[in-house]
Amino acid sequence: MKNIFETKSVFITMAWCVLTFGLFFIYRLYTFTAKVNPHTHNPISKYFAFSAISIHLVSFFSLFIYLASSAPPELLLFSKAMHVISSAFHLVWLVKIRNRINALNDANPQSKLWLNPILCTFFHVIYIQHKINQANTMEFEHAGKHAI
Repeated sequence: MKNIFETKSVFITMAWCVLTFGLFFIYRLYTFTAKVNPHTHNPISKYFAFSAISIHLVSFFSLFIYLASSAPPELLLFSKAMHVISSAFHLVWLVKIRNRINALNDANPQSKLWLNPILCTFFHVIYIQHKINQANTMEFEHAGKHAI
């Protein structure tokens, strides 16, 4: 991955995603965006990223307020609607990140580093972190062979 990303534990990434009720997922999407943007000719818009984050936070906190208080049922409907919109933004954001990482790696569907669209959709940042770790291991092994 062109030494852009750090190797991190996939298990810890998954645990953080679950324990933070998805907030870590948003954080990782943002950090992937910040790391990929300087290395691509078509960066992901900061306005898009901040819009996706804002919609997610509105959805998250409206649901939290509904569950923590005796809020009217309309707040739950609002939260659900915002969640649908937020999910659409996340899917688009994931596709943008996936496409840029694949381009940076010159990856194709036959390549080991190819980010599979189905696996990206279902496993999000966990799968991307797995592929980052795989790429970093391959780079390390490749560098070791040339050092000898």
